[in-house]
Amino acid sequence: MNGRDPFPELAVRPVEAGDVERVRRLFDRLSPQSVYRRFFTLFPTPPTRVLRHLTAVDHCDHGGLAVIDGDEIVALASWDRPAQGSPDAEIAVLVEDAWQHRGLGRALVRMLTAEAARHGIAILNATVLAENYPARHLATTVARPDSIVVDGPETFYTFSVAS
Repeated sequence: MNGRDPFPELAVRPVEAGDVERVRRLFDRLSPQSVYRRFFTLFPTPPTRVLRHLTAVDHCDHGGLAVIDGDEIVALASWDRPAQGSPDAEIAVLVEDAWQHRGLGRALVRMLTAEAARHGIAILNATVLAENYPARHLATTVARPDSIVVDGPETFYTFSVAS
């Protein structure tokens, strides 16, 4: 990622439309639990609309970062504005099972936050399954949330983005 990061073998770059096949291969390496924790549902193969959404970024209202190991995407992070030009965005992170619990998600959230701030986003929202302890831990340790709301099986976090 860079010389000071604990992942010197990895590269980070913006998601590209041509990443569809790499993202499909990433899904092949994910456990059902990882898919469920990210998408709140299971599917045997990623639907075309999901692959399209993950890779059809405009870097204005929908942005994303891909973490690359060799020629493979091992993690994705994205932000989506609910409406064009909105000052807030929903963020989401997906890390391949083999790379989980090594600090990659934390590093990716920090980079994604900086990227979102460069695009004028002032508030980040994250929706996490209440049973997803690793993501809940990440959400409360990478930054101090402005609010945490638990609603049934989901927990909603809101963060102010420092400019």
